[in-house]
Amino acid sequence: MPTWNKGKVITQIIATRGDYALIEDLEAVAGFLHFNKKGKLVPCSPPMRLVYTLKDREHRLRFPVLVGIVNCPSISVDGELLDQPGYDPRTGILFDPLGVTFPRVPDCPSRRQAEAALKRLERLIETFDFVTDDDKAVALSLFLTIIARRGLPFVPLHGFDAPVAGSGKSKIVDIASILATGHEAGVVSLGQNQEEAEKRLSSMLMRGDPLIAIDNLDQPLEGALLNQALTQQQVELRILGLSKMVVARTSALITATGNNLIVKGDMTRRGVVGRLDPKVERPELREFTYDPLADAKENRGELVVAALTILKAYHNAGRPNRPSPLQSFTHWSDTVRAALLWLGMGDPVKTMLRLRKTDPATSNLKAVLTVWRDQFGNEPTSSAAVVAKAEETITFEKAVGSDEKVRRHAHPSLREALLMVAGKSGRIDIRALGQWLGKSADRVIDIGDEGARDFVALEEGNVLHGARRWRVVQKQRGS
Repeated sequence: MPTWNKGKVITQIIATRGDYALIEDLEAVAGFLHFNKKGKLVPCSPPMRLVYTLKDREHRLRFPVLVGIVNCPSISVDGELLDQPGYDPRTGILFDPLGVTFPRVPDCPSRRQAEAALKRLERLIETFDFVTDDDKAVALSLFLTIIARRGLPFVPLHGFDAPVAGSGKSKIVDIASILATGHEAGVVSLGQNQEEAEKRLSSMLMRGDPLIAIDNLDQPLEGALLNQALTQQQVELRILGLSKMVVARTSALITATGNNLIVKGDMTRRGVVGRLDPKVERPELREFTYDPLADAKENRGELVVAALTILKAYHNAGRPNRPSPLQSFTHWSDTVRAALLWLGMGDPVKTMLRLRKTDPATSNLKAVLTVWRDQFGNEPTSSAAVVAKAEETITFEKAVGSDEKVRRHAHPSLREALLMVAGKSGRIDIRALGQWLGKSADRVIDIGDEGARDFVALEEGNVLHGARRWRVVQKQRGS
């Protein structure tokens, strides 16, 4: 696979077994005989129809399901070390250390040992310019999560962004990949549209990649399949070039990097994003005496054990002071996130607040509800009536005493807000607005100014003359 810096790495993937390869497999486990013309049983090759039969039976066969491949030890949610090479029937994961012998993890690591292990991991990112402690915690979470991923049902997307290129975003993902696999991350771009993005993501999910690194994003990060891959154990995927659908288990950790990365819509609750800011024009020209990638490669075993020591020590301590659970990612929150907070680190989940503030969908909803309430209060109003008011115009004299008139929209703020969510060819499309209103209903949002709290939601009112009507209502926080 290609890397972010134009290099290449060799990765292990899950591939479909070919017909003739299956014949070879059959010959390795069984002897096949047939009657010749003289009526004697003589050796023969397995018939091709047997190969086709095996493939058509799919899940009815009693073969184990291969979900993914990992190359380093891991830990389960109940603190059990998963350090024995081979296939794990509980998770469907094959652990292949590729000949590497990892040091032993302490049986009962103490908090002091966990603190020392954390300092060792922090060394890997000491040259990176994180904006806050919470942003730094996203990187540390990535290192722990990539090791613990095998034992966690769901983990959030880990992203990194910066105002300029060359800030080290992709290097952080490379460090995590080295810990998990021994080599830099193979990266992928998502293409220019959602259809292309889903095709590429589907192929990586079917290959069982332990790390899916989406690199150099220049468009908002969103998509139904991406959301499903983060919060569902199984996804239905279409095989490229065929009309056939397959069901794949999801076992990958997904990362994303980009300059001023924008996370959109439902993705804002499914990802944590660490921000870097070197505060220089050409960060790629800076020189450091320490190379974290070389350190990760040379001392990989030590660093993997450091990550496992932190997680095991927190479990052995009884998992004290666990934060409020993060819905959809409860096990990750109770292990990786909680362990970092236990050791005095920042909270990666707090970066979600910044994602919500920069989310275009949230910004648009806030703008529409603000002007809607200003114009209509909490009175139920149809979308047609709202559009009519937004398109109202008034006539002005171009200059005092001039006979020349100019027309302007009477409510420009309302019109601009509606154009953002339902604009087509410079006009507000009533049907598109109705669809947007239905999709946005009942979502509680804070439309207050900075520091103020003003929670509202869009609710459907009564139907009048067959037209659905809507209103903006006050809500209590958390209601």
